[in-house]
Order: sequence, then structure tokens, then C-alpha cells
Amino acid sequence: MHDQDWKAAGDDLIRHLQTLLRFETVNPPGDERPCIDYIAETLRSAGYEPIVLDSAPGRGNVVARRKGTGEKPPLLIYSHVDVVPVEAEKWTHPAFGGEIADGCVWGRGALDMKDMVALELQTMCMLAESDARLERDVIFAATADEEDGGHMGAQWLVENRPELVRAEFGLSEGAGTTEYVGDRAFYGIRTAEKGTSRFRIRVEGEPGHGSIPRQNTAIHRLAKAVCSLYEHRLPIHLTETSRGFLTTMAEMVRVPLEDPITDEQITAVAQKLPEDVARSLQATVRNTATPTQLQAGSRINVIPGVAEAGVDARLVPGQTPADLEREVRAIVGPETTIEFVDSGNAQEVPPRDELYRTIENAVKRHAPDALVLPVMLSGATDARWISKLGTRCLGFSPVKLPPDFPSEGLVHGHDERVPVDGLTWGLRVFYEVVSEFAGAKAQP
Repeated sequence: MHDQDWKAAGDDLIRHLQTLLRFETVNPPGDERPCIDYIAETLRSAGYEPIVLDSAPGRGNVVARRKGTGEKPPLLIYSHVDVVPVEAEKWTHPAFGGEIADGCVWGRGALDMKDMVALELQTMCMLAESDARLERDVIFAATADEEDGGHMGAQWLVENRPELVRAEFGLSEGAGTTEYVGDRAFYGIRTAEKGTSRFRIRVEGEPGHGSIPRQNTAIHRLAKAVCSLYEHRLPIHLTETSRGFLTTMAEMVRVPLEDPITDEQITAVAQKLPEDVARSLQATVRNTATPTQLQAGSRINVIPGVAEAGVDARLVPGQTPADLEREVRAIVGPETTIEFVDSGNAQEVPPRDELYRTIENAVKRHAPDALVLPVMLSGATDARWISKLGTRCLGFSPVKLPPDFPSEGLVHGHDERVPVDGLTWGLRVFYEVVSEFAGAKAQP
């Protein structure tokens, strides 16, 4: 493509993103269907025959396919259009305005993840315009409900229309924006993500009148258990992805490592990293259990007999809820009741497979001085559902960011925004990844 063609494609990309941001797809309730209709109409105008599917009233999903020769299995590029709530009065620019200011597009979802919806949509439009022959089908899916578990989106598609989204590889969110250690830039490729294993802690104690203080009440015991979870890290469990990330970070900050890897060594590395990178490192080398809810008592003058805490727990790939319970029990003691309330599978694909190498090569062409490395996501994405079809899911949403850009604080935060130039840079990288991995060849 000539520079003027890339300029036009970049302009279309930004226009798509602005339009997507103006749909108020806050979940709950979601109401994704109008946004999905816009995507479907854009695909239809490009020559596709998109399939729009409602999992419930207003909860829309759309799938389209650029046909290849079938010499190789399909590639799925997928994303979600729902977003988390906003505190509108705390935003500098309207949260659903899609305005361009200070070189950025502003709006809820600009980084999570309507920017990638726009990248994938524009890539599909460019593939339609291309006369290249593809060895793989490229499947596009934009879904509902990821921010509330994906039940009305990716899970629904996997369970009800698996033939539409079944693919060998899947590419979605979870990494790809520029990060820095010192003055060295790096780009992550998500090859693993942790699973969920949330639970409730319940403790009992003697009830009584609030005017008579006593020790070992239910609230007292719960408070000690909650504080213990905050004060004690769970044991280390390294996987191929997290070990590779740790090793690279240690080399960058010149901290020697030797087996067996200890918590002291990891802490020594983390202390020399930027705060956001350090937190991510500490969260992905072990299971985590973070108390997020407290419940006890019905009246201010009554000491309750029962107190509970909700705990958001995340599992390293290869770990089970039983493993987690043993680790938590060692911290909170035997008198607490642990009741698991939900779970979601962790996953890891081997780093440096065919899709990984394609991404790495594309990044190196456009950012030759940057490092590329596998990363584990501490949270969960729709890969938890897509992987159930046997799809090998990676995360890579390329955006070039300057060193002082506060990307971590903007995701789910106030004033979410994405740099225009950084996103249009990402379009070149992402399009090359998809077209090259799909085996694009000029027509004879």
C-alpha cells in the first residue's frame, strides 16, 4: 500500500472508533445491538454477509468471514463492544463523545477495547478491498457482555453457534501497547491468562450486645483473616510464560536470577521496575486472593454471629481450586469456611508458535529497537470461552504509546483515551499480522 492509502485507512480507522465510542454500551445493561448494527452495516458495505445474532433482547453479536482457500485452518479475530460504567462528571471530555483532543480520541472503551474493535473492523475492510488470495479464512467476531463474564457474547456463540467461530488460532486483547522499563520499550504478546476461582470466607463467633466488648467475635476473626490475606503472598508457581517474562525483566534491570526462584529474587526484580510492570509481575507468578467484599451485622448495637468476605481469586495456569484452598487455608486458619462461588479456566499456549512469530516479526519491522516478549494477563478475557473450541488464543492489540502515557490508570478509569498516531501505527502492524498469517498471496 502507498502512503496515501495508509493515510486513508487510518482516517477510516479513527472515524470507526469515534462512532463506536458514541454508542453507550455500558454493561449492565449492555444494549450492544445498535453498536453491533453499525459494525454489521460497515461490513455489509465492504462486501461481506455478516451474521447478527441476539443472545437476548438488545444483546447483539456479529460474525463475518473473509474466505480463504482452506489450505490452512481459520484465524479468528474477536473483540467485545460492551464497556464498564463511568462517572461522567469526572471526565475532561464527554465519556461517550468520541472527541479528538490533545492528539487523542477520548471515550469509554478507547483502550478497552473499542480501539481493537476498530482495528479489526478496518482490517476486515482492507482485506475485502485486497485481491490477495488467503490460505486461511479470517473470521471476525464482535460480541456483547465480556465485562460481565461474556455469557451473552462469546460464551453464547461458543455454545450455540460454534461453527461460526471455530478456528485454529484466535487473536484478541490482553497485550500489545507499548510499555517501558527505563528508556527501553517492549511489546507484550499475551500467551497466557489466569483463571478465576472466587470464593467466600465465612467465620462464626458469639453474638451479643454491642455495648459489651469481647474478643474473637465473628467480625474480629474475619478482620484477622482478611488482613492475613493482604499481608501474605501465596506461593510461587512459574509457567513458561511467566518465567520468560521474569527472566527478561531481570536482565533489563540487571538482577541475577538462579534456581530455585524465590520470592526474594522476584521482589528484587520488581523493586527496580515501573510500578505497573512490578504489580503485573507479582500478580502473575502466583495465585492471588484479594478480599473485595465484606458483610456482617444488621444493627449497629448487635454483635453479629456470622461475618463473610468475598474474595476475588485468580489461578495460575495448571493450578486448581483445591490447590488454592490449601494455600489460603494455610493463611486464614482452619476455623474459616471457604465456599467457592464461580470459576473460569486459565490457559496458556506455547510461546513462540507460528502466530507469535508473525506478530514478533511485524513489531520488529515497525519498532526495531523494542523488545517483544510473552506475557501473562492477571485478569481474564473472552479467551476463556473461545479456547473451549480448541482455539489457541493470543492477545495483541498494538498501540504505540509515549513513555509518559498513563495507560494503566485509564483502563476502567476516568478520561480514557488513545493517541491517534499510536493507533494508526497499530493498524499497519495488525493488518500485516493478519494478512501474513492468513497467507496472503497476490492473485496470479
